[in-house]
Amino acid sequence: MLTSTLTELPDHAALLAAGGNHPITRWLTSPDVLEQAWSQGDAVGWTVSKWGGGRTLWGLGSAADAGGLVTAVLGRGDASIGRVIVPVGALAHVDTPLGAGDDWDWFWTAAAPDPRRPGEDAVRVLGAADLGDLEELLRLSSPRSSAMPDDASVEAWYGVRDASGTLVACAARDETVSGVPHLRAIATHPSFRGRGLGADVTAAVTRAALAGGAEAVTLGMYADNDVARRLYERLGYQVGQAFATRAVAGR
Repeated sequence: MLTSTLTELPDHAALLAAGGNHPITRWLTSPDVLEQAWSQGDAVGWTVSKWGGGRTLWGLGSAADAGGLVTAVLGRGDASIGRVIVPVGALAHVDTPLGAGDDWDWFWTAAAPDPRRPGEDAVRVLGAADLGDLEELLRLSSPRSSAMPDDASVEAWYGVRDASGTLVACAARDETVSGVPHLRAIATHPSFRGRGLGADVTAAVTRAALAGGAEAVTLGMYADNDVARRLYERLGYQVGQAFATRAVAGR
């Protein structure tokens, strides 16, 4: 039964139930990282601190109810919440001052890219000896990257080197939920764009994850990156939700 008042949820199972077992709550949260959770109207919200940037409040549901839930949670005065992530349309319904941030899309797939790309065979798992090259690649190609080589939440880095040994493309993989890898920091060296290297890395990691038994593979993309959007859609990814991340003003 939906209620217009903010209701705290006791655990991750209750969050899943209140959120209708939505893929976002199934694949981007887990009992291990969930801190608090709430419901209000048709919306659910929860806090995590896994990805840096301090404690983050997520909201999911219809625009009005998600915005109302976030407003209600922030109105409780918890200064530890430094940013919010909500459906893009919910921003207009958040009645709390927010600061700068980015709009981004959450993609997912449960099918391996078809057909197989010849360049997938060049993708390798990166190790400690590659971290300096990886940092340089991300500095050149992706200054807004959601992960860097020293990010402890990344479980593995993948990359492609050209004939001279230069690292020219990369991707990071982590898992908040066991069996559902999330790809981050997918990047291609500016001098090597247009050759399909980003698609090669994404396809190879996606294929390997699904072959290893993953239920799905997810990734995030800044909403203004139309080139990447076309790439992911060609590989079979679909948008599950358009999100906005914003800092909480004054925190």
